[in-house]
Amino acid sequence: MLFYVVTDEAVLTCMAAQLPDKILFNGGQLNLYSNPLEQFWLNTKKIRPPFVSSPECIRGYVAGWEIRHNKLLLKDIDGYYDRNFIFFRKPARYSLRRLFPRSKNRPVRASWFSGKLRVPIGSMTLYEHSGYDSRFEKEFIVTIHKGEVVKVVTIDFREKSLVINLETTVA
Repeated sequence: MLFYVVTDEAVLTCMAAQLPDKILFNGGQLNLYSNPLEQFWLNTKKIRPPFVSSPECIRGYVAGWEIRHNKLLLKDIDGYYDRNFIFFRKPARYSLRRLFPRSKNRPVRASWFSGKLRVPIGSMTLYEHSGYDSRFEKEFIVTIHKGEVVKVVTIDFREKSLVINLETTVA
């Protein structure tokens, strides 16, 4: 298996479809075709770890998320980074506790993130061999502002309909 090291900024434009983050949303574990953790390093000016990446996961990690009580929560991070020792480097597991030591592995509110989350639902209708460009029967587009859910839009590509949830109460 080939591995690549991503330096300071991850280049998410790539040749292969990517492993998505995961999100617990509306009672189900779903794929998340957005990467909110990348904004953490940009917005906080913290140095992004040198994650060990692969063609199917160029960012080098898969993050676990949850939307609970209208808040976006980071639950876990699964990845490896190059840990430097005096004379060598060795891959080490990266976790939520490594990024947020005071969290004690409890979910962390993603107050650094403002943007849209893309959550595909149903069968894939169009496969694209690049990033997150594939299309599905339905998608939730969740608008987040400083870690708070602002709006949820459901796009149904089969029925060609758009439903906007103005009430922001999400389980």
